[in-house]
Order: sequence, then structure tokens, then C-alpha cells
Amino acid sequence: MKSKGMLKFVISVFSVLLLLSGCSSKPSLDLVSSKVELRNDEERLGGVGITSGEKKGEIIVPIALSYDFVLKNTGKKSFGETKKLNKQNYEFDDGIKVSIEPNEKLKAVSEEVMGINIYDEEGHIGLGRSILAVLEPNQEGTYTFDYTLGALEKNPDLKLAPSSEQLEKLKEHAMDAFLTVSIEGEEIARFDLSNSD
Repeated sequence: MKSKGMLKFVISVFSVLLLLSGCSSKPSLDLVSSKVELRNDEERLGGVGITSGEKKGEIIVPIALSYDFVLKNTGKKSFGETKKLNKQNYEFDDGIKVSIEPNEKLKAVSEEVMGINIYDEEGHIGLGRSILAVLEPNQEGTYTFDYTLGALEKNPDLKLAPSSEQLEKLKEHAMDAFLTVSIEGEEIARFDLSNSD
């Protein structure tokens, strides 16, 4: 009888250990570097052609809040696939999705400076990004986000950016956020950007 009870106990302990190890296993994904800056760069951001008035034909380059992240797959299996192309947004539904999730302070600063939460992708049309759908084992990938904030000079086609003081305030709080990584709707990693260097 004792051995049956002992066997049940050992099986129970083993099951609990398996459950705990399953819960604590995190994906082998590291945030190698993160940086944010105010960028006014035609090569990266493109430009807006002026269609009327004195400046007709000139190109206005907007200013953007630009993030650059480098993620590394430190594991032995690939993350993401390229089998399910979404023809509406030309991204892979089964690929890696990376997004910036602002905390309440950053949301409030964005709304104060821009009048909207620029991190709400539904409401903000001025977002450019570059994302790798797949990270192979030991591969690093660069992920970029450019949130357009407006033009630095008056023109009829692109709204004026906030003052340089307001832009600096937004940049100062830009890392009060999480970087989330998901595949097919399942979050696989989350990084607190306020703790990154």
C-alpha cells in the first residue's frame, strides 16, 4: 500500500514540475538594441509633393518619431513563416508581428502633443514600418517604426508639426512603452522599453 501512495505522490510532483517548467519556458528572443529619435530624412521617410501655391512642385519631408529595434533569435527553431500573405496589407499573417504598446503616460503625452494617440494604428495614418516576418536561429532582425508628426514648414498639403519643445517632450517619453512580439495573434515576447538602454 505504501508503495502505491508513494508512486502517486511521485507522479503528482513530476506533473507539477512539468507544468511549472512549461509555464516558465520563454521564447529564445532577445532585444539586442532599441533607439528612438526625431528624424527628418527623405531617404527613409519619403516626402510630400506640394500641389498648389507658391511652393507647388517642391517636396516637403515630414518629421517623424522613429524607432529602431534589433531582435535576435537565440534559440534553435525559427520564429514566423511566410505562407499566409495578407493581400490587404501585404504582410504575412503567420509572420512575426512587432508592435509598440504605450503606457498611460506616453498615451497622455501623445494626446497632449499631437491631439491623438499616435500608437493607435487604426487612428493614425502616418505610420511607416519595416518588419522581418521570419527570424531563423541565431539571426538578428531590425524592426523600424516611423510615426509621422507633420511638416517643419508651412505648406498646403501636410499639417505643421508641433513646436520643437513639444516634439522633444514626446521623444523624452517615447520609451515609456512595451515592445510586443506575436505570431498569429499569440504573444511570444514582451520587452519593457523603459528598462532598455
